[in-house]
Amino acid sequence: MRSVGEQTLEKKPEINMEEENHLASMPEELMRFIQRDTYSLLIKGYAGAGKTTLALTILRALGTKDNFFYISTRISPKELFSYYPWLSKFAEQSPRNAEEGASDHTLMPTFEDARLDEPESLFERITNQLMDIKSPIIIIDSWDAIASFMDKEGRLNNERVLQTWRERAGAKLIFISEHPDDTTLDFLVGGVVELRQRYHDNARFREIVLLKLRGVRIDRPSYIYTLEDSMFRSFDPYVPPKSRLPSKDKAAPKWPTEILSSNHIKSSFPALDRALGGGFPKNGFVLLEHDERIGVTTAMSVFSGLVSNFVSSGSPVFIQPSKRIEPQEIMETLSPSIPAGKRSLVKILWPKKHPTVDDNIIVRSTQFPSRSSVLRLKKKYQGKLLLNILAGDFSSLENTVKEQDFQLEDQILSVRASDLSIALISSSRREQFEYFSGLADIHLRLVMISNTLFLHPILPASTLYAVQFNNGRITADAVV
Repeated sequence: MRSVGEQTLEKKPEINMEEENHLASMPEELMRFIQRDTYSLLIKGYAGAGKTTLALTILRALGTKDNFFYISTRISPKELFSYYPWLSKFAEQSPRNAEEGASDHTLMPTFEDARLDEPESLFERITNQLMDIKSPIIIIDSWDAIASFMDKEGRLNNERVLQTWRERAGAKLIFISEHPDDTTLDFLVGGVVELRQRYHDNARFREIVLLKLRGVRIDRPSYIYTLEDSMFRSFDPYVPPKSRLPSKDKAAPKWPTEILSSNHIKSSFPALDRALGGGFPKNGFVLLEHDERIGVTTAMSVFSGLVSNFVSSGSPVFIQPSKRIEPQEIMETLSPSIPAGKRSLVKILWPKKHPTVDDNIIVRSTQFPSRSSVLRLKKKYQGKLLLNILAGDFSSLENTVKEQDFQLEDQILSVRASDLSIALISSSRREQFEYFSGLADIHLRLVMISNTLFLHPILPASTLYAVQFNNGRITADAVV
């Protein structure tokens, strides 16, 4: 999936259990459904959509470590444990110490290798499980392999039998199907979800559609999800900045404070840094193009972790706003991420004194930041890095460009004099966009898909990254 910077990708650190629990999330409506005492659920989707991953993640979400029966007609339990490394820790079973020649069923009694089984004997074992075990979870992966050996009448009869025994046993029954167009089971089961693959600007993303969840109100019919780290994880809908910022009495969230590594500046998003070959290039220029409906405030909040890392290490952040965003809005957006005592490291260019922003933050100026002003700030903070954020519509810049009075060379030098420059430009401002895109080393696009916010690297090209806001922290997770 990641074709960018493949040679320089860092080795991914091991994920601890706390991080895994964060990764294993799913739509709120589906969570309410699977927490019921008894139900039947059909997971549909073409090959590679993540049906097995979702089924295993449901086991993890329910915390069911022993009272389940996983029937695999496609791959062996040994392969399951190989493809899903977290499974052995979760299920407290592992095939590693097995004697050579021992069967998978002997090693892992809750995972059944049914690839060579006859449908009649397999169906009998499922019913035996329903009769002998109290409230089990039974996952059939996949039901197609069993149903394909039955005629239509026999299949319907057996599916009704399973539903009857499932009710009596108070069990949870999960069917997996690779034929989304087959609706034979849809009317019998209580829940139906379909996993799909879609594309946005040649970038693939995955979508789960909640077709039916009996007894549960479906407020949001579809969610974007990822299979990163061999676990199903859906993404929360976008929430406007003012609705999600923590209260002022809460401490600023802790971000990783490393800034510079191998001549790359960390973005605060590890997955994005890996795709970019290590992060943003030092002395580089990043263009963040955002949709008009998203707005510059949200665009700036995406980089609040980067700002936090800079000021936490004593490095200044130089911001030029515009008539679309005032100093007060900037500080309201960034302050929750800035550690106590570090606010004065944020410097905002503004033509006059501001009534609500401290004087040690405002730098009075009416000009685009020149190379000399950038160098003066760097000299004041010698030995530190400088982040330069150009936020807004730059209407004065646009007019000057039209009049050809604008000193392009000096502005390019201004951008390169900073250790990192970021321009936040609305996609509707075409003249500004064309000007800045000619300077950009990295071009990111902030887009909204199915009410979820994404970063999409355009230059260099990469996959989508879902932007999530959690308790003041912002993450960007690859959609793979």
